[in-house]
Amino acid sequence: MIKNKFKITSGLLSILALMLVVSSCFDDPEFPNEPRITFNSIIYKDRASTGAAADSLLLVINFEDGDGDLGLGPDENNTPYQERNYFSNKTGRLLDFQNETSEDVLSIGEIGEIDSLPEYENNPRACLFWDINPQIDVVDPGTGDIIPLPDTAYYQLNERHNNIFIRFYNDLNNDGEIDEENEEFDWSTINLPTCSGNYDGRFPILSDDLSDSSPLEGTISRGMIQGVPFSVDAFLGNRLTKLRVYIMDRAGNRSNVIETPEFRLNDIRGN
Repeated sequence: MIKNKFKITSGLLSILALMLVVSSCFDDPEFPNEPRITFNSIIYKDRASTGAAADSLLLVINFEDGDGDLGLGPDENNTPYQERNYFSNKTGRLLDFQNETSEDVLSIGEIGEIDSLPEYENNPRACLFWDINPQIDVVDPGTGDIIPLPDTAYYQLNERHNNIFIRFYNDLNNDGEIDEENEEFDWSTINLPTCSGNYDGRFPILSDDLSDSSPLEGTISRGMIQGVPFSVDAFLGNRLTKLRVYIMDRAGNRSNVIETPEFRLNDIRGN
């Protein structure tokens, strides 16, 4: 089972940590408003050697950002940071919560009419597309009544709900090379039916005052936990692996995409 956690720490790097180190100087550095990141390090800690309840990977990246608008609060789940996007059965576009009602939500009843909708019955990945019990209400624009979304509504995950994005590539063929086109590791197929799709997640707000728009630079550490050891052959094993990473600021600007060096878990094992 995938678990993700961030924490601000002021001491040594530890498992499940997000550490911000802001440099101070007399003159503010000049960075673009779009975040820039570079690779710092990655460490594997297996539960057998640490006595922890689970394996973990600790990824550390360096960042620079010109206006400091990085991070999301734990309660920021409204537009534009909502977790899921719902769609209109009239337009096919995002549901207009101001002018459309619950009857306009694209739901399972439209499967027979819209060929592009994924199947629900006998689909092990159904929970990645179909929300059986949507935890959101729609205000009827005519009456002002609050009406819940219908059961089994179609949705897509909203990218802006998270701000760090991590893709795994693994030498699944075990031929000593990573084929990026065919060997991206799909965590959603491993963790079904929990529908924990990947290790994307959130790091908290890094600026003391978001209205200040001051440059920031430092490091972000991403702790990734796996209940079943990463080293199990069904997961990463000790095959050649690399990660591809980018972050996003609060305005929706993506950073550059970086890659870790290729590694095997035994080569990056930490204490």
